[in-house]
Amino acid sequence: MNGLDDNNTPILEVDIEEVRSVSESSCSNDQRSVHDNTARSRHGSQNGQSMSSSVHSSENPEPEALSPVSITNGRKHHRRNLSNLTTGSGRSGSMDSVSLGNSSLDYNSHFTEVPSPIDTSTLEDISLHDEEDSEEGDSKKKQNSATSKMSSLARKLFKRSEPVVLTTNLIFENRPSNLPAKNPEEEQAQRKAYEEMVAAAKRKEVAELKKKQRAAEERKKYEEAVAACTNVWLKEILPEWHLVNHTKRVHNLWWRGLPPKVRGTVWKLAVGNELQLTKNLYYIMVDRAQDTLRCCKDPSRQGRNVIKDETMENVRDIRLDVLRTFPNLCIFQESGPYHDQLLNVLGAYASYRPDVGYVQGMSFLTAVLLLNMDPADAFILLSNLLHQPCQRAFFRMDADMMFVYFDVFNLFFEEALPALFNFFTHIQLTPDLYLIGWVFTLFSKSLPLDVVSRIWDVYFRDGDSFLFAAALGILRMYMPQLLHMEFEVILQFLRKLPEDMSADLLFEHIKSVGLTPRKFQHTMVELVDMNNVERRKKAAALTPKN
Repeated sequence: MNGLDDNNTPILEVDIEEVRSVSESSCSNDQRSVHDNTARSRHGSQNGQSMSSSVHSSENPEPEALSPVSITNGRKHHRRNLSNLTTGSGRSGSMDSVSLGNSSLDYNSHFTEVPSPIDTSTLEDISLHDEEDSEEGDSKKKQNSATSKMSSLARKLFKRSEPVVLTTNLIFENRPSNLPAKNPEEEQAQRKAYEEMVAAAKRKEVAELKKKQRAAEERKKYEEAVAACTNVWLKEILPEWHLVNHTKRVHNLWWRGLPPKVRGTVWKLAVGNELQLTKNLYYIMVDRAQDTLRCCKDPSRQGRNVIKDETMENVRDIRLDVLRTFPNLCIFQESGPYHDQLLNVLGAYASYRPDVGYVQGMSFLTAVLLLNMDPADAFILLSNLLHQPCQRAFFRMDADMMFVYFDVFNLFFEEALPALFNFFTHIQLTPDLYLIGWVFTLFSKSLPLDVVSRIWDVYFRDGDSFLFAAALGILRMYMPQLLHMEFEVILQFLRKLPEDMSADLLFEHIKSVGLTPRKFQHTMVELVDMNNVERRKKAAALTPKN
């Protein structure tokens, strides 16, 4: 008892942590006793009379009236005055005990309610017993016996305990008296292990902090470099494009990568518009593609214009491939911001070039263009891009020219990477099994998007030769791993290269290959001439003699 309230009622302070431990240990095993006592003990006042006196137990003469719990010593407690409770028969009286687990807690010890975090359902299960429920002698003896036992238990449970040490300090505490004492060597070893663990944690924390700081510094330097490079392109190069685009300084800046702000503009200037396409043509082709799409959905709208099966197939392929384009970005799928734009550009090109139609892989090319320019410019650039010799040969499935490109690639492959070339030849891994996918999509499906952008920058500068130089650079970069892979694993690896690929490291390998546009073009001319000679010989052999 720690004091009296305004009504001279005893007040008891209860430590929250002590009650929590008692509640958790007792409630899990004693729910049955709590609920059995609850049915007999919950009786409210019937006549509205308040308790005027306290009933004394035969074994404990102290008063049993309950007092409110006050807030003392900075600890928060609930106030709950139970002195207004009455017996079930309507007579004034008090409760002898409170049920807690398998025993009854004597209220003479002034057990008080505790605040949260104890669950309120536990407090509601406290059973208040009345003398009217113990009229029979045997029942009264059992109750008094339980009360006597619980009184001593309560004094132990709610006795203020020693402060609890931190978990990390337990290793330095002595063992309980009922256990053998620690061996000094064991104690020293535990202390040393603990100190090493703390030191390792501190070193790890310091290393992570330094790593974050380095990343922040590198990011800041990168952003400053990009900003400076952007100013150079905007103020010095683009205004004088036709005069400076072939200079060594511009080529060096180009090799390092174009700033995102000027990338779309430089791409359009580098590729040009040999086909002389206009934005008005794009809008006309979009309208035509949308009409075709509506007719495919509702054949009754066709009228006199019968849609060919090839057109129907193109529409189905476009709608299907759009959903599979850069799925991780979630911007080209349905309800995405670029879904309709991608659909319109692909439909417009299929309407503009029905002889080519739609070929799988065009969706990735168009998606990269849309990330750097508006739809009309993307349509114009896509049309001129697919008009380039290498792209035209692949997208029109010109087998003779495709094999010429494969032969050129093999020549440089054997020259630059003889060990890997012999290994691929031994396992019969031919270039067409992986090179077609790279050329169709310009690596956009196989490489990370930032690396793809760097490759496209130089591809628009150097032309088709850089596609094969980039392919050899990739093989050179991963040659140590490829030499220890099997056929199927290599194909899967080359179709989807690692996401953590470094663009700077890749460009170092590309530079080491030494494949220049002039060298590539010279080899192409020689192979094309040889191919034409062989064609003429075959044609002459097949021609009947008169």
